[in-house]
Amino acid sequence: MKTRILTILTIGAAAVAFSGPVIAGDKDGKHHGKMFEKHDTNGDGVISKDEAMSHAEARFDKMDKDGDGEVTQDEAKAAKEKMRAKWKEMKEKKDAMDSGDGEAAE
Repeated sequence: MKTRILTILTIGAAAVAFSGPVIAGDKDGKHHGKMFEKHDTNGDGVISKDEAMSHAEARFDKMDKDGDGEVTQDEAKAAKEKMRAKWKEMKEKKDAMDSGDGEAAE
């Protein structure tokens, strides 16, 4: 079961890493480059299976709030809601900057 969840998280992490810039409107690809660098932990220009799995395991551990080695539906739902809120905040900041109403994010 844990292997299945890690596989799903790996695929999800890759999807977020590489489609997120498109969703967030990252036209110049800066976000994509940062996400690739984050996953390419040894800096060799490719993301190995070990690097992807390491990232997925870190995401799993972050979702596993009680540290019991399992992610419940409630923990998964909370993680999803947290990510949606983060994406909404990022979109709002970008929209404000694009319209000239906001200042550059840190």
